[in-house]
Amino acid sequence: MPSFDFVPIKLRVLPIDLYLACKIYSRKPGDSDNPEEEFSLLCENQTMTEKLLDRLKRSIFPDTKIYIERKYVIESLFDKGHFLEFKQEEVEAIRRHENPWEKKETVSKIPKSKPKAKKEVHFDASDVSKSVQSIQQAEKFKEVIHEYNLLKTESKEMLDTAVKTGKINKEKGAQVTRDIQAQIKTSDTALVIRAINQIRSVDEYLHTHCMNVAILNGLMGKWLNYDETRQSELVETGLFHDLGKVKIAEEIIHKPDPLNPEELQEMKRHPVLSMEMLMKSGVRNKAVLEGIIQHHERVNGTGYPKGLPARDICEYARITAISDTYDAMVTKRVFADSHSPFEILSEFQQGSFSELDFNYINTFIDCMVEELKGKEIIMNDDREAKVVFVDPRHLRYPMVEVDGEVVKTDDNFYCVRMKNILEEA
Repeated sequence: MPSFDFVPIKLRVLPIDLYLACKIYSRKPGDSDNPEEEFSLLCENQTMTEKLLDRLKRSIFPDTKIYIERKYVIESLFDKGHFLEFKQEEVEAIRRHENPWEKKETVSKIPKSKPKAKKEVHFDASDVSKSVQSIQQAEKFKEVIHEYNLLKTESKEMLDTAVKTGKINKEKGAQVTRDIQAQIKTSDTALVIRAINQIRSVDEYLHTHCMNVAILNGLMGKWLNYDETRQSELVETGLFHDLGKVKIAEEIIHKPDPLNPEELQEMKRHPVLSMEMLMKSGVRNKAVLEGIIQHHERVNGTGYPKGLPARDICEYARITAISDTYDAMVTKRVFADSHSPFEILSEFQQGSFSELDFNYINTFIDCMVEELKGKEIIMNDDREAKVVFVDPRHLRYPMVEVDGEVVKTDDNFYCVRMKNILEEA
């Protein structure tokens, strides 16, 4: 067991590397000269949370103290029942595995007769490095956004053609599919996801949504280790899944109120219309056509247009349903507010969308969480924060670093959206 340095901890500023996979001990006061003999292991490999702390408080005797072992230090979690707060320099010292309260030798004063040394200017290399990284990240994001906007333009041109002619340019569709695959392959996945999460206007919703679903499908294909052909088919399915909506009246598409039964039935025609328009355009790929006409079918049999049972729904449709739902929720529309990525992933996890394929949901959640770690977000009080840790059991409330402190988000302090890197460029 390591040496016993007792560090009082306030949960909201607890350094993250001292917070995870902990061993937790209880210790009753005693007269033993060997403090190790007084410790009893309560549990190990635990992530400290407020709920766990509350349970520990309620379960221990009044004179019993709780300690946490992490790396080279054992920290006291309670001091007479109160959390104490670290100073910033103490946090940094603990992260370096130093004792911040160790007495340091005092340096004798310089004799008056000795000339004063020239004052040296010191630069904080870490701050300079962070600034450089921030600039480089913004430049990369500019490139991703430029490519993303080009794809949006191409997608809009295809839909405009479909409005006029009732079909798409097959060669143009193939080119956009290849361009999307190229962006997924060559760009930082996290930056691509951030581009998808940007605010968009109402008049660009349909073509941007189609392109975003295509990108998310492509990412799923990448995460599932699909070969190039299957990734291409999955991207194409996402790109054209809502094509039939160009034949639905705009008053229905953009209606701010709930659709009436007649309007709802009209809206539910769009998967069939999408497939018919693609077949008219010369698309014959069965996997793509099935994925498009089935993307609103649900594994519990409540979907449309046919209400298929789970066994009859193809994999491209199952994946597209997840991408479609995510992008629809992350977007602010005339009839619905936008949701943060963490809120959507939490709802996926908690079964709010139990009609979606659970296996693909798990893949989507796991991979999205990895991409969100370390990224900048905007909180509900407009402050910027950085995602430090996402507890897989509580996806809605990640640990974030804000104003130099690591804090746990909650109902009163939460993420509202991803940060646009260009806001600081």
